[in-house]
Amino acid sequence: MDIHNPRGSGTQLRRAPPGEAYDIPLRCLIPEKVENLLVAGRCISGTHEALSSYRVMPISMATGQGAGVCAALSLRHSIPVRQVQAGEVQKELRRQGAILRI
Repeated sequence: MDIHNPRGSGTQLRRAPPGEAYDIPLRCLIPEKVENLLVAGRCISGTHEALSSYRVMPISMATGQGAGVCAALSLRHSIPVRQVQAGEVQKELRRQGAILRI
């Protein structure tokens, strides 16, 4: 992670401990006040520190895949994206070959 100083110059470089990982909850991809919209990549909701790790291309790609799967499930079941169950998204991501920690 490279955490840019929001008040000026300087960057902190940090690495996750070996074998450690983090999850990105599906709710980070669903805006609070807009229905049937999903966001991905640098647009997802998170803290300044979290942004330092999820703004990179592999994570942007993964959140994009998650958003796409959620949108497809929403259409398939004729329900708003907010009602799609995270477990169903995870199941489909695994079927597609995504590596999920949980």
